[in-house]
Amino acid sequence: MKHGDGWVFLDWKQPVDGGRVIAYNIQRRNRTDGACQDVATAIETEATLVDQPKGKELEYRVIAISKCGEGSPSNTVMAVL
Repeated sequence: MKHGDGWVFLDWKQPVDGGRVIAYNIQRRNRTDGACQDVATAIETEATLVDQPKGKELEYRVIAISKCGEGSPSNTVMAVL
């Protein structure tokens, strides 16, 4: 993960099992209130998110999506932008 003034770059590895990935759902949550929100969808194993809230502790995670449905959420990463 890399981040700057209002942006964050995330990259991750493709899951080992669970079928061919169609897309990845990227979620974000404010670390203090805990509710995850969908913030982007990616078809590659990386994404740059812009216009992210500044001055807050944010956690990001990725969920792979295949024909079978959604996989387990990834580990979270935390950033203060």
